[in-house]
Amino acid sequence: MSEWWTPYIGKVQNAGVFFPEENWLALTSVNGLKLMTYRFHRDIPKALIFMFHGMFGESNEASHVAKILYNDGYTVLCMDQEGHGKSEGKKGLIKSYNNMAHDSKKFIHKARKFYPDNTPVFLIGLSMGGTITAMLALLKPEIINGILLFAPALGVQPDFEPFLRKIVRCLNCCCGCLKLKKFDGSLSTRNADYVKFFEVNPYTYTGKMSVRTAVSTLDGLDAVQAQVNDITVPVVLIQGGSDKIVSAEMNQNFINNCKSRDAEYWFYENMYHDVFHEPEFDEIMDKCMNWIDRRLPQNDAAVI
Repeated sequence: MSEWWTPYIGKVQNAGVFFPEENWLALTSVNGLKLMTYRFHRDIPKALIFMFHGMFGESNEASHVAKILYNDGYTVLCMDQEGHGKSEGKKGLIKSYNNMAHDSKKFIHKARKFYPDNTPVFLIGLSMGGTITAMLALLKPEIINGILLFAPALGVQPDFEPFLRKIVRCLNCCCGCLKLKKFDGSLSTRNADYVKFFEVNPYTYTGKMSVRTAVSTLDGLDAVQAQVNDITVPVVLIQGGSDKIVSAEMNQNFINNCKSRDAEYWFYENMYHDVFHEPEFDEIMDKCMNWIDRRLPQNDAAVI
């Protein structure tokens, strides 16, 4: 009997690829809800790599990324945010970006105890996960050796629908459960099979965004935008020029203006938003592994 993902094997890179361990670490959210955890484990890894998924996604959306990193000698650790994937919470509801950042910080703190002291730590985040990664780099820079931001949402364009944003905040006061327009998956990737895969995945959310989620997102991005330039850890930002979800211009401005002395911007003109499922993915992963390897402590002197 075939599984829901079987028809997409060979068409979608994470189809049929899963974390070998799940629910390996007991973790609860700020709101007291159980959060699902995952890992590709090595007893003595080159580094710990924590990955954070995008809005309405789940950790196994990037299982192929994790497997590549694991095969290169790393331990890869993930969690589903509250209301996402196999974690508890109302699907599609985001209450607070600040809460997600603190849940993620607790995950990192608890997970590190299973590995040798001073094991390097790197963070990877896609889209909303990039926002969370940036917040973590501000909260705990002393334990982070580098962050890799894949098309992160680091703020709201000042000219983006100011009237609509105001109306949404007003609606939140009386009818936060009201649903807005459903997201068009074809805006995020050129891989039409992945759009269908995401729709049938029982652990992703494909319904309409609620007003409350929209307001939480706007508030979270406003907060990040106000302080993101204070990031000091090594950072690389991977961005597509055909991204219809986040602003390439804002992300490049962040790299140009952040306080980190080790900041890179990798731009791909034709790439859409979901970097993990775009045609440029293989090339990008090769560059990412090289970037991480060169920032391992023993290789500090090699960093240009």
